[in-house]
Amino acid sequence: MLVRILSLIFILSLAVGSAYTQSNNLLKNPNGDDGLQSWRAFGNASVSDCIGTGKCFSIHQDGFVFQDINAPETAVGTFAVLISFASIEETNPDGPLGRPYLFGYFMSSGELRNATVLSNLTGQEMANRPSASGEWVKQYGIFKIPEKTRRIRIFLRSGCPKTTTSVNCASHFREPGIFLFTTEDEAKLFVGSYQ
Repeated sequence: MLVRILSLIFILSLAVGSAYTQSNNLLKNPNGDDGLQSWRAFGNASVSDCIGTGKCFSIHQDGFVFQDINAPETAVGTFAVLISFASIEETNPDGPLGRPYLFGYFMSSGELRNATVLSNLTGQEMANRPSASGEWVKQYGIFKIPEKTRRIRIFLRSGCPKTTTSVNCASHFREPGIFLFTTEDEAKLFVGSYQ
């Protein structure tokens, strides 16, 4: 009986250790603690203090930020989770809400300018929309990493109409991440518990 209990404890510790090593965020500066360091920004984007949540990425009008991470050859066939929380801030309650969303690429290796986009990462819950200004929603997608992938890119995009001024529409993102998992089931469990 003692051998069974010890075996069970050992197996559980391996499972927990495996999940822990697979759930490290591959993004650098994911919470914006160092401003936009490690991120490339286009348009009106910054790191700000969001009420009740701490630092977040604030993106106005049709701006966006993105970050690339290197994917080892061993990542092929595993599952990438692209995830974040998104919110919209609009001062005009009568206007339509903006549509903040995540987007991504699986890319080949080589010089960044010459890298080939192997897959566009969109759909699933990547554009899950807040139903009210100030509401936070989880956005995510789970994607199997194809052959030749050596780089993964994640975009945080504002989704504010181009005609809306930056004073009237700002998208906020917090806790963005790219995580790798061996199986799709592990990825789904992780997404369900991500807070």
